[in-house]
Amino acid sequence: MSTPEGIAHFLEHKLFEEENGSIDDIFADLGAYSNAFTNHTMTGYLFSCVDNFWPAFDTLLDFVMRPHFSDENVEKEKGIIEQEIRMNEDSPDWQAVNGFLKALYQRHPVREEIAGTIDSVRSITKETLYECYRTFYHPSNMTLFVVGDVSPAQVGDRASACLDGREFGTAPDLERLRPEEPREIGARRAEKDMAVSEPIVCFGYKDNRVGYDGPPLMRKMIGMEILMHMLAGRSSALYNALYADGLIDSSFDWDCDYERDYGFAMFEGRSENPDRLVERVAEGINAFVAGGIDPDQFERTRRRVIGSMLRSFDSLEFIAYNFLTYHFRDMRLIECVEVAKSITAEETAGMAGELFDQELLAVSVVLPGGGLEQGE
Repeated sequence: MSTPEGIAHFLEHKLFEEENGSIDDIFADLGAYSNAFTNHTMTGYLFSCVDNFWPAFDTLLDFVMRPHFSDENVEKEKGIIEQEIRMNEDSPDWQAVNGFLKALYQRHPVREEIAGTIDSVRSITKETLYECYRTFYHPSNMTLFVVGDVSPAQVGDRASACLDGREFGTAPDLERLRPEEPREIGARRAEKDMAVSEPIVCFGYKDNRVGYDGPPLMRKMIGMEILMHMLAGRSSALYNALYADGLIDSSFDWDCDYERDYGFAMFEGRSENPDRLVERVAEGINAFVAGGIDPDQFERTRRRVIGSMLRSFDSLEFIAYNFLTYHFRDMRLIECVEVAKSITAEETAGMAGELFDQELLAVSVVLPGGGLEQGE
């Protein structure tokens, strides 16, 4: 089946609406906070509370399993999501990242907006929503995770009771078909003029060494985090040189994103001279790779990453979100610290040597003004 861009996000919105009101009101009456999210790989629904856990738990499972779509409420939602899309179009930081992904990838869906486009949203109907719901919202394609002072056996029994008597049909045999992504980037540079006081730049490298999940993907993700901290973290020589020369300010940051079938590392921030910033970072990367990994810096950085992981386990929200994120990649969150301890400087050096290919560098710049241009 082929679906309009943004339909997963649309479904997320619509499931919160009942025939006689909003699910949010039910959670609010219970004193619970509710929310949902859609990213490039999954949709999640969540709540947190101090009291009334079991009524909130029942509400969560019930509304996700009981969609209510009508021609009228679908049309109403289109206007709401179109406004959200327009807000994103007016966000310079969002547009810098969006331009980068569209330049970096030619065909992979990661280049598309999660909310879709105004045209794609307008094409969504009650029928397409039900078709997608029946295909993807089957219990066999869902995972339930609870963090808190509750009994796993009680959670299992309560979930089973919530599912009893519901008809889900046969589990669909899902095979996600992706268009074949060329090795090359889509465009060297993307520019968009907006009402900003100084340029915003987002640039980075496409990683074609993908196609795996589980423990190898976890090693890649954590190794890349260590590498990027060493290269451009706030204590790195490159960051401090760029800051001292006035090429970056405190907005400068880095990120890397890896899934089964895509991966990239990127840098972003405000700069009066974005072209010179890109040049200096490329020069710094070349020097970093040529000079090899400093063992002491590597060990300090690895310990910092491990410390950050351990502190994050104090957050119930971190545990819940990342457990599910790792689960759908066939990884176990609890293993991340041990994996980080086992990563070597040689592995990290190998990742740097493989990733930073200047032929796979794409740059997106938001400039003061108006208009859009993309190309070599």
